[in-house]
Amino acid sequence: MAPSSKAERGGPGGKRGSAGGAGPGAAPRGRREHLVRQLDRVRVSGELSPRLFRKLPPRVCVTLKSIVDEDLPVSPCSHHILGFSKCGRYVLSYTSSSGDDDFSFYLYHLYWWEFNVHSKLHLQRPLPYCMNMMLMSDENHRDIYVSAVAVPPPRHCPACRRASAAPGDASPACLRHGFLLHTKFQVVYPFPTFQPAFQLRKDHVVLLNTSFSLVACAIAVHPAGTLRTPRNPQKPPRPRSPLGHPKPQTHPYTPSPAVAKAKEFRADLFPQGRVPGEGPGVLTGRRTTPPLPRDHPEAPAPGYVNYTKLRYVLEPGEPSEDLEDDKISLPFVVTDLSGRSLRPLRDRATAQGQYLTVEQLTLDFEYVINEVIRNDAAWSHQFCSFSDYDIVILEVCPETNQVVINIGLLLLAFPSPDEEGQLRPRTYHTSLKVAWDLNSGTFATVGVGDLTEVKGQTSGSVWSSYRKGCVDTVMRWLVPEGPGRGVHRMTNEALHKGCSLKVLADNERYTWIVL
Repeated sequence: MAPSSKAERGGPGGKRGSAGGAGPGAAPRGRREHLVRQLDRVRVSGELSPRLFRKLPPRVCVTLKSIVDEDLPVSPCSHHILGFSKCGRYVLSYTSSSGDDDFSFYLYHLYWWEFNVHSKLHLQRPLPYCMNMMLMSDENHRDIYVSAVAVPPPRHCPACRRASAAPGDASPACLRHGFLLHTKFQVVYPFPTFQPAFQLRKDHVVLLNTSFSLVACAIAVHPAGTLRTPRNPQKPPRPRSPLGHPKPQTHPYTPSPAVAKAKEFRADLFPQGRVPGEGPGVLTGRRTTPPLPRDHPEAPAPGYVNYTKLRYVLEPGEPSEDLEDDKISLPFVVTDLSGRSLRPLRDRATAQGQYLTVEQLTLDFEYVINEVIRNDAAWSHQFCSFSDYDIVILEVCPETNQVVINIGLLLLAFPSPDEEGQLRPRTYHTSLKVAWDLNSGTFATVGVGDLTEVKGQTSGSVWSSYRKGCVDTVMRWLVPEGPGRGVHRMTNEALHKGCSLKVLADNERYTWIVL
């Protein structure tokens, strides 16, 4: 075969042999390796080059203009386009506007477009998702808005057909495919980062870091007639024994209400987390609740865990006036696609149709910090108080429902007695690693770091170094997952950078939309 360049022919300007540093198996300079060879390197090294092609093959590319119906009153060409959904069936876009020239108030609309190759985009939702945001953040506080929306229904959903055919019903979908859930909370400095790869790893569960607690929030829609009865109906509650004649217990202790509620959270949404043959009790680990004497009436309720469960139903009626915010659980607003609010049900009320449940399991950070320092820190006798902390999630296992978190601490402590000089409290930085078990609600200490004195550093530099160390830890622990198991992320980062996306890529199905 004739050489295709001067360098290969050894002509003017070219180099002969291996003087240029290229080995016998290396590709010629300026020439891209064959696709099959690149894929073979992926199998060996586990790394994929970001560009397999110099340009995308035309047969797998479509332009946005060619799949947009110009007669539609709503066009994705005027929207901020996010990308493909994880299933590849939809393209998502949104619009935003501020109200009456007041840039602290924003209104967002989210659109779902059904996508088929070489067919026009079809607006799946006749009504867009809406979210009002009143931003009141300052240098010490930031408002966080979180919304959960139902995926549009498949065409064969019978409940959605009945809902759309019902006279006078404005909702085009059943509750399972047509709910919107919004919540809002405020975070403080150092502002926690959102980690979608961990916080969304468990299906139907989102982990929310509120700066003061970690909330495991689970959302589920139940069909009509599936309202759960009290747990263990074969074991009715034992009647209270008369005073002075205590009835002997047959178990070491009775689980506290908080632990029992945590187990209800697990039974509802984490049934696969139970180990075969596991009996009632709490997590077995370094920091667990010890067994109590047989004559003890009840185990103490752990102060670091709180559990709430709310049920919402689309029925006429106003919410009860005595339903108050308990200042511990996150407040939620639940509506259908037409904007009608779902009414919360009382504990003993029954639902006639579909109903939505929102469960929250909350881990109190400050309680956990004090418990770990008191029981597991070798420097606990030096500890005075902590002034600030930052939480980073290191790992979430959806099979065992274990959440490993790293707690960075700025604290005051006395120096070691071995040090010379006047013993006055100094500022130190350390970290605590804790594993939180969503099955039982309890935590176990994984590790306690040493005290590192903070000398001449600002808190910003301390937290920056701490988070970089957390990233390094995550990368050391990282086990690659297939694309189907990972969390699919879409962002409007390009908009904030003042640029535009060039293509929308669906790498699972090898399809690209050229913008």
